[in-house]
Parts: sequence; structure tokens; C-alpha cells
Amino acid sequence: MRNEEVLPIMASLLLDDFTLKDREGWEGRIEGGQGRFPDGRASAAIRGRIVTEQLPQNWSGYGSLQFTLHNPWDRAVVGGIELFDGLSLESPELEFGDYVERPKSLLIGEGITHVVIRIDPIQTTQGTRILDLGQVVRVAIRVPEPGEGEQPISIASLRLSPEHEEIDGIAYARPGDSVLVMRHLDISCFTYEPENYREPEDVVRLYRELTLEKEKLQDVIDTAEINGKQTLYARVALVTADIALKSRPNLAWHFSPRAKRSNLSGALSLAREERYNLERLLSSFRHEDDEDDSNLPIPLVKPIPDFKSLKIEGKAFVDTSGKPALVCAMSYHNEGTLLQFFSPERHKLEIYAVGGGSRYDIEWSPVYEAFHNYPGTERVGWRGWCGHLIKDQWAMGGRKENVVICLENQHILEAIDSYNRIHADDWRNDPSLMYVILGYELSYMCYCEDSLRRFREWLSNRHGNIGALNDKWGTEYKDFNEAEPPRTVVFGPEPDANRAAWFDWADWNTRRFTDHLHWSRDSVRKLHPVIPICAGGTHSMISPLNSTTGIDEEMIINEVDDVILHEGNDILSIDLLHALSEKPKPIVDPEHGGRCSRWLLNYFHGKSTLSMFWWPKQPSRQFPNSTLNAPMHGNMDIEFVAEHLRTALDVRRLNEEIAAFWDIPKETAILYSKTNMLQVPPELMNAKSTPFLTALREAYDAARCLDAGITFISEKQLLAGKTDRFKSIILPAVKHLPEAVFEALDRFVRSGGHILVLPESLVRDEYNRPADYLKRWGISVSKVELPEIKGFGEFVQRYDQNLERNVQYGTARKITAAKFHPTMTPWSFRMSGVFQELSISGGEAIAEGPSSEPMLVRVPIGSGVVWYAAGMPEKDSLAELVDRFFTESGIDRPLKVTDEDGRRVSGLEARLVRRRHDDLVYLVNESGRTVDYRIQTDRAIHEIRELRSLKYYKEAAGQIKDGQTLLFSLREDPSVRFQKKK
Repeated sequence: MRNEEVLPIMASLLLDDFTLKDREGWEGRIEGGQGRFPDGRASAAIRGRIVTEQLPQNWSGYGSLQFTLHNPWDRAVVGGIELFDGLSLESPELEFGDYVERPKSLLIGEGITHVVIRIDPIQTTQGTRILDLGQVVRVAIRVPEPGEGEQPISIASLRLSPEHEEIDGIAYARPGDSVLVMRHLDISCFTYEPENYREPEDVVRLYRELTLEKEKLQDVIDTAEINGKQTLYARVALVTADIALKSRPNLAWHFSPRAKRSNLSGALSLAREERYNLERLLSSFRHEDDEDDSNLPIPLVKPIPDFKSLKIEGKAFVDTSGKPALVCAMSYHNEGTLLQFFSPERHKLEIYAVGGGSRYDIEWSPVYEAFHNYPGTERVGWRGWCGHLIKDQWAMGGRKENVVICLENQHILEAIDSYNRIHADDWRNDPSLMYVILGYELSYMCYCEDSLRRFREWLSNRHGNIGALNDKWGTEYKDFNEAEPPRTVVFGPEPDANRAAWFDWADWNTRRFTDHLHWSRDSVRKLHPVIPICAGGTHSMISPLNSTTGIDEEMIINEVDDVILHEGNDILSIDLLHALSEKPKPIVDPEHGGRCSRWLLNYFHGKSTLSMFWWPKQPSRQFPNSTLNAPMHGNMDIEFVAEHLRTALDVRRLNEEIAAFWDIPKETAILYSKTNMLQVPPELMNAKSTPFLTALREAYDAARCLDAGITFISEKQLLAGKTDRFKSIILPAVKHLPEAVFEALDRFVRSGGHILVLPESLVRDEYNRPADYLKRWGISVSKVELPEIKGFGEFVQRYDQNLERNVQYGTARKITAAKFHPTMTPWSFRMSGVFQELSISGGEAIAEGPSSEPMLVRVPIGSGVVWYAAGMPEKDSLAELVDRFFTESGIDRPLKVTDEDGRRVSGLEARLVRRRHDDLVYLVNESGRTVDYRIQTDRAIHEIRELRSLKYYKEAAGQIKDGQTLLFSLREDPSVRFQKKK
């Protein structure tokens, strides 16, 4: 036997045991020796991000970085890790991911989690190199902050281990602990030795009770179905029982005794309730109303729509009988148990026709070949997020390689067209597709020579001569060939960018990108002449970064879309996209990133299809936040999981009642200003919001809870004179407006319209030059007080992968009205934030501050009235102001919903639809609390029924929980009317 060299086995190297209270080597909120592990091991308490550069730097030869966390909370959370080597800190690519940045990669379940981060090898986020283990100079660990009254997360035994993906002996792992292993981008989270774990007796008892109760419920369901009773709602309890008994115990973050008690007891309660209700029906203890023809009919849950027979009529997809079809799907489910409740996801398909491939498969696309084989195929001058064209270092999913294409390059265009032809058979012969998506979550900007040439031609057409451009830009160009757009730095224009030039560049970029989307549509139309098409980037329309994206949904909807694409649960943007369409079109949602508490509200506001993201076949391999937002896999209570299934059934059952709300009158519009989306200070482009967007949302939220329909009007629509159906318009901090748009507003008010102006509005034109618009209405501003920007938060990757950050403002001025005009009933009218000192001519102050400073003025203009607020009203004050503005504008409101004391309820939305023998009224509570409500209408009410629960009410009043949606039929009995005539 030959002698072989025996290599020594490396021991783990303890980097920090966290015993010392003095933590000079770490920055951040860390308290050594203050951790609270159940077994008393040495540990530190940590909050947020902690970082150190004081650890040993040579990690060569070790397989993994390991540490142990204790989460004392009743929910799983997500943390992260950052690793920097010597090259990272010196790299010009640092802010583009030239280090290991996994801020949301650690799934930390309740109790103990042993973290194993494979470091040999580990790739940088940019994906261009492997981290140098010989010189690891900085380590950062992230965990969430504890909530009020909660203990922080604890950390123990930060160490280097020779193990690559196995926990070492220092972990002291016990059966039932969680193990989290990270390999580059991928993570695995599982229970340690579950076969050796012993369940508490009460948990074992709950398993037995739920198993027996499920069997009893199944027997009762079988009997009910023999009798012809539809049992889909009862079957919800069967599915949730299986989730509690079988599915969730497989997940490490649902393995704890507390989690099992919650899941099993919740499912047990649901099963017992459904069995009890069915037994009472089967025994004739109570009867269903459908045996009595005089009662309201109970609509059964309709079958899943036959997709191939649907056609588009106005805002709806309709079936062969002409009735609206609503689709509620769950992403990735086209067969299996959930199709009792949800439509198949395969009713739509993204075909990647805009860029010729996705971040997951671009390597097999002709576009990838063109990108690598020809010069000029890479996007120029933009290093921010690339949208879905195709992938960069921030792309979520796919291999790590920056493939960011230039859409002006002819080789790329030919490759995209070729890709579309190659993949046409994937979708064009599928009759189940209601629509296809050219691409979504899109964003585009490029500074290549072809882009600059086209931009200069556009400038010539817009301005006519170079003198006009110089006058607006403040430049001294001799001809248009010298004109240069402002350049970008990472996520936006340079801080000192020429804002007039940026406005034109951003405006042209929307035209350029819409033209490309139209080209993409034509490419697909050659392959299928009629299939409904859509494209876009929903979030961009309400993002401060809009001017960097090339997205103008008004152009896309009217020039490209057959159906309107909308992602997510934001109802403001649903109403906005409907308003921007020149003719009615259905709204479709291929990837809804919200829970079911807003599903019905989305449908009430006009959404025809919704596919929730997501209910995966297994936890996400890279994105634990997505896992924790999934109904079965995530943190939500088992009762709320069941609510997702019930809500999907309600959508199918109540499709006609829901669609009835799509055409309610809307007599007030809020101005959506493209100018104010593009003309944004560079420092605010990466902010979470801007003054315009904040005022837009605050005005919308105030108006939508005042029992009347609300919509939007664009600058383009104002210029086209499309104001006839509106009695009033709200201007939400539209600081910049073109002259022609102001003149359109002036015509509206002089013709009898009412305008409410919120500050700061109407002070500059689209090129950021001072404008005298307010003076033309008799309003002069002598001084403006603005809260100072104090700083910015960290960049956070949002749902659509875009990056945004919070803005910290300084102290704002606060003022409360002390005096009101005799015609105005006093109320608690408060302002904070921006404030203007005003003087007026031809009008009157209707609210004044303690020093008689005008807070709210009313100025007659022609046959109409302008209301002008000197400061931004606080939330409740704005709602009261808009309520009074509606009344004086003559807005028709046959419905009024208040609390028991007759006061409006902030966050409670209600709408009414009048039918022949009843009024439909929905209530949605988003106030953050349970509230009392009372419904008043101008019509007699003789019978009240809530159509989701099918319960009768004695009066149109009650309580509604936060997040709850109620749908009432307020029925009038015609016989009562005729009896009164006798």
C-alpha cells in the first residue's frame, strides 16, 4: 500500500463570539452579550445593518461563512449579507454591484436559524468576478428592526468553517432548528433533523382533531353534492386543512410549535364552521332562499370562463351571452387543486417581443448572438436599471451577465424580429390566450449616435429654429447639430443638468420608445393578425424616475394596446390608465403583487383579469420576500389563506354586480401632468415621491372616500377640449405647466367649471421658467416656505425591480385656521409643509390663519370659481376641503356613508350603482381599523342583503373590519310604492 500525503483538516475560525459588550469593531446597532438565545449561548442583540472592517481578512481555504440567529418574533423575516474584498472598495463599479450584495437573501424563521454562506467560491452581484477570499475587508449583516415592544434578533458565533454547505459543530444544532444555505444567488432553507423532533402533546392532539374533522367535512360535502348543492366554498376548508396538516409543516419557518398551533387550530375552526353550516341545511334546520322565488336570486359560482369564446366589448371581455367575464388566476397554476377556485394562468403570455428574449433565456436568442457579434448593440450612456431589456446587475433572476441592448441598432432589430418568428408557435395557435404581452416592467434610454441624430431632428420639428431652442434652454447653439441632451450618472441626470434640455430629452424618449413598441406590435401582427396585444410599465407612471424610463402610458394605450396592462393593486393607477384611454378598453393584470384584501377593489375599479403573484410549487430559490408573500408559504394566517380562495370564488359568482360599477358617473377629474412627471429636480428622481406625486395621491385618496366617482384628465386631453363631462378639476401641485395647458384650464373655469389648486402650482412653465399664470387669476405669491431636504435613505429595490429611496425633510410649518368667511361653516382646517404668503384681487379669503394670513381663497373667474390653498392641507383637512368643494361644484352624490355620528370616515371607500329594483353599494375599509358605518341614499330601502356572505341586515349600518370589502343590495319593494298611492 502506497503512502499518500494526508492533508490536515482545517478547524472553524471564530471571527466573533459576541460576548463583549463593547463592540468597537462594529458599526450599527449591536449590543454584545445582550442576545437572548433560549439555551443561553453567548450572543449579541442586533437591529438593522451592522458592519465591520476589523475581522481577519484572509479567508482562503475556508468553505463557508457561518453564524446563528435567533428570531423571537411570531413570523419569518428576511435579512441579508454583504461582503467586500480589496478590489471592491477601490472599484469604479462598486455602486454597480462589484461586491457581494445580498440584502434580502436570508430567510429567518421563528426561533433558531443556522446560516451557512458558501464562500468558496462566491460571485459578486455584478457577476463579473469571484470574490477574492484572500482579502475580505468588510462584512455587513442585515436584519429587520424589531417592532414596538419586541425584542431584537440575536446573533451568535460568526465564524469561518471548512464545511461548504453543512453546518459545523459550533452551531450546536438541535432537531427542529432551521438551516439556511446560500450558494451564490440561490438559497435553501430547511428543518434540521425533523425526523428526530418530538412534537408537544397539544400539537399532536390538534393533528388528530383536524384529521378527523376533515373526514367529517368531506362526508357532509359528499352528501350535499348528491342533493345538488354547490359546495365550492366548503371545499375551501378542505384545502386549508391540507395546508395545515401537510404543506406548511414541510417549511422550516412553519415548523415551530407556535406556528403549528396557529395553522392547525385555524384550519380546524374553518372546517367545523363549514360542516356546521352544511349540516343545518341538509337537516332542514334552515333553508336557502333560492326555494322562494320572491327572494333575491343567489347566483351560483359560474364555471371558469371559456377563454377561446371571449371577445372584447368596451371595458370588458364578454362571453357568448354578452355578459362580462372576470378572470382571477394564480401564477403558475394551470392544473391541480387550486383550479377549483382560480382560472388557469395560461390565459395570457408575455412573448418578449420588445427585446427578443428575457433575463432567463436570452442566451438562446438571436439577440444574444447579435449583442456579442456586432458593434453598437449595447446601450449607451445609461447605467441605471435597464427594465426588462434585457438584464443588468439588478435583474431578479437569470444568469449574471449584463445584456443591455440598444434598440436603434439594426442588427438588434433584425434579431428581435427573428426571435418573434422563431417563438411564434409558442403562442399563436393557443386558443386559451385572451391576450399577449409584448413586454412589461419596461424602461429604456440610450445615448447612441442614432439616438442623438433622431433627437436633434425632433428638436428641429418642435422648436422650428435654433433661436427658439436657445431661448428655452438658455443655450447658445448655432444649429441643432450642436444640441446635447444632459448626461446621466447612475440612476438619473447629473445634479447640475440643464432641466429645460432634460425635459425635451425625456419627452422625446417617450416618443422614441413608444415608436419601438409600435414596431414590436407590427412584428407580432405579421404573425397573428388579431390576438389582443399590450405592453408598458405601470409603475413608471407614478414614479419620480418616469423621465428616465421612456414610458408614457397615454401614448402606449392609444397607439399600441388592445387591452390596457396594469400590474399590482394600486387603484389610483387603474383609474389613471382608464382615464388616459381615448376609447374604453379592458384592463388586465398579468402579475398582481398584492394580497386578496384589494382584489375586489381592483375589479370594482375596472380590472377584467388578475393573476396573483404567486403560489409557487416550492419556495423561491433566490427571493425569500416573494416566498413570504405567497399565501401558502408565507406568514399570513391560515384563515387569510382561505380568504384568497373565497375571494376568487366571489369574483366568479358576482361578476355582473362587480362590472356594474365600471361606468358610474365621474364629474371630477384630477390633472395628471406629464410635464410634472418629466420636470423633476435631479435630486428627487430616485426619491419615493415628488411634491406633485404626493399631492396627486393625497388628493385622490381624499376624493375617493367621498362617495363619488373620481377620475383623471391629462394635459393632452385638456388641450383637446375634453372637459365637457366635468364639473370640477383638481390641480395637485402642478408647479410646471405649458402655456397652452393653462389656457385650457382658464377656458374651463371661465365656462363655469370649478378648480381646486393645491400648492405649489402654476408658477413655472415646462422649461422651468417663471410663469405668471396665478396673477392672471388675481392671485399673487410674495413668499414661499418649503421644508428643507435633510437627507436620503438607502436605495430599496421595489416590486418591479426599480430602485427608490426615502427623502428626509426638515421641520415643516404648521398652521391652523382661526377665521372663516361667513358663508363657510368652520372646521378644523390645518396645513403643514409648503406654505405661501398670498394676496388676491377680485376674490375673498374663506379661511385665514391666526395672523389673518390667507389659507384658502376663492376667486370668481368668468362663470366659474378657482379655489386656491396657500398650503398643503393635512389628510383630514384635505378630505373635508374636497368634500365641500364637491358640494359647491354641484357633484351628484346619491350615496352618503358616514359613521354613527354622521362624520365621514377617512379610508372608507363607497360607491353606488342604481338598478331597476335595487341599489348596489360596495364598502371597502382601508382606514387601518374597524369602523362603524351608516349608508344613506335618496331611494327607499325595504330589504338589505350583503352579497358576499348572503346575510340579511335589519338596517343599512354596522361594522366593517380593516381590509374588508362588503357588497350590498339595497332593495326597493315596488309594491310599497303602489300601496302608498292608494
